[in-house]
Amino acid sequence: MNWLQKLFSNTSDSLSIDLMPILGFTPKNLPLYHQALCHRSVDFSKYGDNERLEFLGDSILNTVITEYLYHNLPDKNEGVLTDIRSKLVRRKTLNDLAKKLGVDVLVKTNLGIKTPPSIYGNAIEALIAAIYLDKGVSTCKAFIIDKMITPHFSLNDLEKEISSYKKHFLHWAQKNNQEYHFKVLEETGESHKKSFEIALFLDKENIATAIASSKKKAEEAAAKIACETLGV
Repeated sequence: MNWLQKLFSNTSDSLSIDLMPILGFTPKNLPLYHQALCHRSVDFSKYGDNERLEFLGDSILNTVITEYLYHNLPDKNEGVLTDIRSKLVRRKTLNDLAKKLGVDVLVKTNLGIKTPPSIYGNAIEALIAAIYLDKGVSTCKAFIIDKMITPHFSLNDLEKEISSYKKHFLHWAQKNNQEYHFKVLEETGESHKKSFEIALFLDKENIATAIASSKKKAEEAAAKIACETLGV
């Protein structure tokens, strides 16, 4: 391997070596990859930041995954396909993938320990755009499918995964003609640090109560408790 590393050190910079195990190929247009991995917090970057690449990569990722699911799940309806796609492209999924692939350690920021995980997920999308512009459609699709989806996800497991307990509960309640409603029991704290206690009622019975920093989070937490209690 020493002769290979020396070859690369003579022909490009270290990013090419770092990217090879992630991409599965040698990049040609390295400035694109430098840009894809550079956050806007870096001042006077030689290559620019990755926001435009992120915009393009987001669109490419959605398109490739949509086509992949359409062909690989021929018996699933539009609702199921949309739900699985949303689980694959959501920010948390991309943030986790960035760490699994080793992309997070290559991202440049000036935020230090305050770097939010979303920056790594954004870099994944920018990296997809860099691959597309550097190597074309087929290589980009292969990276998304062979490096991102296939090794890390089961479509069957994704279909079963509950992404929103509130949505899951509402679907169950509507399907079973159950009357329900959420009610704010208490709102405490100052305007910048509120706390909400919300109860979920099923046929006028309080079946779950939760407290969170927003109504949305409290409703989600209450719905999760309800689903677990009812075995939904």
